[in-house]
Amino acid sequence: MAYGDRCRKCRMEKLILDEEIRRGTCYKCNLTKYLILSASLIFIMVIFGVIYGVYWLYPIDRDVWDVLDRAQITAESDDMFELVNQAIKGLEERGQHKGHCALVFKKPSNSLDAQYLALKNIRTRLERTNKFDKSSVEYQSAIDDMRGTIRELPYDYCWIWHFD
Repeated sequence: MAYGDRCRKCRMEKLILDEEIRRGTCYKCNLTKYLILSASLIFIMVIFGVIYGVYWLYPIDRDVWDVLDRAQITAESDDMFELVNQAIKGLEERGQHKGHCALVFKKPSNSLDAQYLALKNIRTRLERTNKFDKSSVEYQSAIDDMRGTIRELPYDYCWIWHFD
């Protein structure tokens, strides 16, 4: 190839740079190659993000966090007990009941053990509250206290893998 020859790929552009002459293709054809590579990588990352969201984030939202949101607005302790129990089962099914949601900065707020223990304590308190008279002040204050406890639980999202 020499100066002024046509590009081997597009046959449109004249080769004017030494690098283009060495490769035999023009700048536009090489740029197109890199744009296609970049678009392919972005597409793969988007697909991975969608798969991660559908197969991991949506089920844990549906089976744990949304159930707890529903538990804190229920009117009866029996319903709240069932919902908290369902959330505990959701955590157990995914193995999210021990370890931490962090690899390096492990602290109580990202401890799955602490979250799991708090939910089990709420379930135990709800079992006791179910025996109260539903019109009593003790029943209403106990339900209100548990709503506040559920509301303040740190809803930490763990990656697919959590760390012991």
